[in-house]
Amino acid sequence: MRRAGYKRPPMSILSLTLELERDQAAPARARAMIRGLRPLLGSERTEDATLLVSELVANAVKYGSGPVQLHVEADERRRGRFTISDAGGGETPALREAGTAKGGGYGLHLVDRIADDWGVTHASMHVWFDLSY
Repeated sequence: MRRAGYKRPPMSILSLTLELERDQAAPARARAMIRGLRPLLGSERTEDATLLVSELVANAVKYGSGPVQLHVEADERRRGRFTISDAGGGETPALREAGTAKGGGYGLHLVDRIADDWGVTHASMHVWFDLSY
């Protein structure tokens, strides 16, 4: 018997974690993992996820500390959550004006434009985004 208002949480159909060395090859290794999800995500969303993961992993390598981890969860509602984490210590990721004197600034604008939702969790430093597929 189901209680009124009770909603069963969505069932996870995929959970993958990739530990990445903090080096210049980390974004390429992350892209290779995401491209392997093409049968699940479809071509267009695989390209979207590959671009966003590459941007966020590059940011974690450049600005974060400690090991970088990519975690992907997909559920029965055809939603994927992609989380890139490191030990933190850098600036809190936030949208900023692109092309400022610091250079760059486009990565989170891409995430904001392409992802269904995104955010930052400060357990260490976790930047995540959701994509429906």
